[in-house]
Amino acid sequence: MGRFGLLERLPVPLSRLVSLLLLPLVLSSCAVVDPHRILARQIDRLTVSNTLDAQNRQAAFDQVWHTINDSYVDPDFNGVDWAAVGQRYRAQVLNAPDDASFWAELDHMTGELNDAHTRVENPARYAQIKNDKSAGLGLGVDELGGHLVFHGVSGMSQAALLGVRTGQELTGIDGEDALAWWQQQRSQVRGGSTTWSRDAYVLRALNSLPAGKVRTLDITRPDGTRFSVALTDEEAAAPPWLISHTLNGNLVYVRFSGFDRQLKPQLMHVLDQAGSSKAAGIVIDLRSNGGGDGLMALDLLARFVKGEVKGGQVITRDHQPVRLFGFSLLDTNPVLQGDAHPLTAPLAILLDRHSASAAELVAGVAQSIGRAKVFGETSCGCLLGFFDYDPLPGGGALAFSEVDMRMPNGERIEGRGVIPDVPINVTRTALEEGADPTLQAALSWLKTQASAPAAVVP
Repeated sequence: MGRFGLLERLPVPLSRLVSLLLLPLVLSSCAVVDPHRILARQIDRLTVSNTLDAQNRQAAFDQVWHTINDSYVDPDFNGVDWAAVGQRYRAQVLNAPDDASFWAELDHMTGELNDAHTRVENPARYAQIKNDKSAGLGLGVDELGGHLVFHGVSGMSQAALLGVRTGQELTGIDGEDALAWWQQQRSQVRGGSTTWSRDAYVLRALNSLPAGKVRTLDITRPDGTRFSVALTDEEAAAPPWLISHTLNGNLVYVRFSGFDRQLKPQLMHVLDQAGSSKAAGIVIDLRSNGGGDGLMALDLLARFVKGEVKGGQVITRDHQPVRLFGFSLLDTNPVLQGDAHPLTAPLAILLDRHSASAAELVAGVAQSIGRAKVFGETSCGCLLGFFDYDPLPGGGALAFSEVDMRMPNGERIEGRGVIPDVPINVTRTALEEGADPTLQAALSWLKTQASAPAAVVP
């Protein structure tokens, strides 16, 4: 589910909470008023040291190990002997030859849980997350039939400017055979929720470069001609985005970068327009949507149901609701508070292997209650959640899974993925031709559908 913006559920702004409640928080038992350290993490951001000396290396290691040991959602640690993991990694983390290696080894330790949501971010990456920045080459690549094929290239990137396009084949990386490079990276990356989720770490390695380094790519076009590009790492603003269209006259299509609260007003406006125009069908395209705010995902689902509808089951370490200062922020059995005038148009949801977290929550719940038909590929299988980043001594941050989720029908998506009703695999031919069989299948289905019932009850 990604990160839950739980503080937004409080009835007063965070700034007022901090000023009014900081003193009682310090003087009282934090375990009572803030058992999940939701507010305490905000305070830690102001006080944590950014210096990574030997003392802070030890403190960061201990904080990561003990936080997971005491608060990870699964007390059995996904079948991993967490104590043995700590003993095995302690020396190699603390004796890492440089700061970059320290953070990488610490992240690899959390990767032993095989959980994509539990991870350690180094200081540079954590700063980018806080400031909505990105640093990378803007390349999307999938391995298809033994070939690495570009499946999405950022339109504003150097690569796009230099002619890199979806459907072209990546054949060389810095003088090495591209497929051999990819497989070598895959053998070294940290653990993930599913086998295919680990390719996201390989893709990050492809896109991430040290400052000043040049990455040379050899590329083959669909017509067989070849060319090379030399790319340098650049940091740029990465604001959330949303696009929407009305297709074939009365079918509404919407796609957005992730479940970011900044996008919620725009997304809800698109849905309002779909309702007022009596759209004949709605497509929510969640392909390559990495998730984000789980509460926003529940708010989106509520627009498509009437009355109170079970949203599944939220599982915490102590099997209790999440509370802060007596306020309930997240119930163990969340209920979708349906709209008085819900959207009843047939709903198609598009997924691919890169759809993760909150995107899987929307697709899984909508599929489970019979409110949507899902098209595309099986999703990432990365459906756990955390409340916020936990700042670490030395400037990095820890994210660890504090919430698990089961669908209204009892199914668990983590480690499995949302399995589409209409499976459509991405093919090299489709990418080369610029075709989109997943969208076309969804549009064809919507044309055959009548409106869904006004009341949806699982």
